[in-house]
Amino acid sequence: MRRLAMLILGGAVAAAGVGCGSDSSIDYGFYSNNHGENPAMEKKVITVDSTERIEQNQQLGLTAEGTIKGKAPGILLRVIVQDVFETSFTDGTKTPPGMRVMAVEVQIANAGARVFDDSPAAGTTVIDAAGKKYKSLPGTASVDGGEMFPNPFGLQPQDQRTALVPFVVPEGVNIKQVEFQVDKGGESGLWRIP
Repeated sequence: MRRLAMLILGGAVAAAGVGCGSDSSIDYGFYSNNHGENPAMEKKVITVDSTERIEQNQQLGLTAEGTIKGKAPGILLRVIVQDVFETSFTDGTKTPPGMRVMAVEVQIANAGARVFDDSPAAGTTVIDAAGKKYKSLPGTASVDGGEMFPNPFGLQPQDQRTALVPFVVPEGVNIKQVEFQVDKGGESGLWRIP
């Protein structure tokens, strides 16, 4: 029994030493989905190298996963843009003439050590084929096809949430990219829409 306790203690000390080096460009985050919502994401260890990761985050395809750091220490998200589709308001909001309603379905997993409490809608932008950017609607709007991210939003470490971000864009506009930025000054990911 005593030997087993020493082995466990030794393993804990060795695990605590992982990542203790002089290279400050590497962060180590751990994400475990304890809710059984997405078994493929369970117990996945994330190693983050800033330069390579930022380059990869600008070349993401739809349904690809980006690992994005916030400006504040301890903010690290795994983000997937799952879908972009046309929809309609369900709260009585009128669609302006010549415009249409779009929704972006985003999955966010908190792989950091701190609560992520910024609004995902505020950090999400859609970009058309001409490069014009469109900001999301306020958090009070609701659309058909799923739930909206709540505002205020608080995502505990190791938790995840999938919800919609609504947009109003001109009819005929072809949405080609979705950008997601973590808080003001944080990193961003860019998903290309086929």
